[in-house]
Amino acid sequence: MKHPLIAGSLALSLSLGTTLAQADTSQLGKIDFPTSCSSSAQSIVSEGTLLLHHMMYQMASARFEAAAKADPSCAMAQWGIAMSNFHPLWPGIQSPPERAKGLAAIERAADLGAGTALEKAYLAAAAKFYDPDLSTYPERKAAWAQAQRQIKADYPENTDAAAFAALAMLASASPRDKSLALQREAGALLQELHEKAPQHPGALHYAIHAYDYPALAEAALPFVQAYLELAPENPHALHMPSHIMTRLGRWEEAADLNRRSAAAVLAQQKMNGKVSNHYPHALDYLAYALLQMGKVEEATQAVATLLGTADMQDVFGTAYAVAAAPARLALEQEDWKAAASLPDIPYEGLEWGRYPHALSIVAFAQGVGAARSGNAEGVETALARLSKLTETMNERGMNYWVTLANAQRGAIEAWQAYETGDANAPAMMQAAADIEDSVGKAPVTPSHVLPVREQLGDMQRMINDAESALASYQAALAISPNRRRSIEGIAEASGN
Repeated sequence: MKHPLIAGSLALSLSLGTTLAQADTSQLGKIDFPTSCSSSAQSIVSEGTLLLHHMMYQMASARFEAAAKADPSCAMAQWGIAMSNFHPLWPGIQSPPERAKGLAAIERAADLGAGTALEKAYLAAAAKFYDPDLSTYPERKAAWAQAQRQIKADYPENTDAAAFAALAMLASASPRDKSLALQREAGALLQELHEKAPQHPGALHYAIHAYDYPALAEAALPFVQAYLELAPENPHALHMPSHIMTRLGRWEEAADLNRRSAAAVLAQQKMNGKVSNHYPHALDYLAYALLQMGKVEEATQAVATLLGTADMQDVFGTAYAVAAAPARLALEQEDWKAAASLPDIPYEGLEWGRYPHALSIVAFAQGVGAARSGNAEGVETALARLSKLTETMNERGMNYWVTLANAQRGAIEAWQAYETGDANAPAMMQAAADIEDSVGKAPVTPSHVLPVREQLGDMQRMINDAESALASYQAALAISPNRRRSIEGIAEASGN
């Protein structure tokens, strides 16, 4: 039975033949965001800010650019352009074109001058992210977050200040903090904001992000319901609730939401001739949900549709989806030879030098596939490639992804050891699982691509250590509830 929050037709086309229409901003929620810009620009700035809260960044940037044309003296239009090219919760590092565009907007805003003290504060916070004296992305994001939270302290009754402060908390949260302190603090703030401004999209959207963790996911359900009702045609508003359905292992609902999200992207006008990254993101989540239901043929079709879609937006979300979806398709089916033979570059048309953290997934899948199919040469090739990618990530300060790459390397080496009869193989896999579990999954993915804790259960089962295997599978399910392979592993280890 479908959950009551999922309504409407689910037989939605994933074909690129869908007619693209001008995006409708009438169903995005309500905010009170006055500026000193002209009346002709004010409504456009408000639309752009609504889109910011939905993380529809390309569309938001277009609205702020329109506001700047309507009122060339509008400094807050430039603020919006700068913020549209900065994605605080998205795991990819800002691209050079995005940084150049945002920096130009900040410089233009400084020349124009803000009209109110609040506007000056918003502009100063955005400028922190574009500060040329801060060399790394994490430093710039932290500086912005601190300034953004200060605006909330200085303007405690301002609803958008509260929403952006909660976003800043989430952007600052360490993946290693298992207490989820900042996420809980942000969730409480957003609950208060929702009670004060029930139509504010940031309150609903950011709350889902705040509770996108196994321990907190149930708390997100009221926000899921409200967000779907608030923006029923918005691609990201349709997709975000699937994060919670994924966390809870409710696969039918997760799949339905992502079908609707993908179709909603195709129903909107292309931005700069590109298919929005919300489309591949939805298809990756869709394929994962289908695999958990055992619907392999449908999952295979979703992945084929993804890889066959031309002209997708060149951002990390796209790169991750096209790297992860075919990798998980092979690995979840235990088609080790298919995993080992995945192409090094999964999709043409992206600037892959920017995405070593996506390509590391391909190398991981190749390495595990090679190890489990007895291809020693393939293992060494994959490990060498993963080492180069890890070196690049280290140079760029991509610490989270370096940690995951270390876990990936450990898993490959553990299977390599197992295949040679090394008794240390389970301990090696245990160490790799501990590394992966130490940081958790990023929002860009429905799950780690073949979780290492689950692989530990596989190895323990294969050496007839059923008790340890059961414990490992149960630990994997505590992180990723209702995963098909872990459930099947428990059944096999129990002799059922």
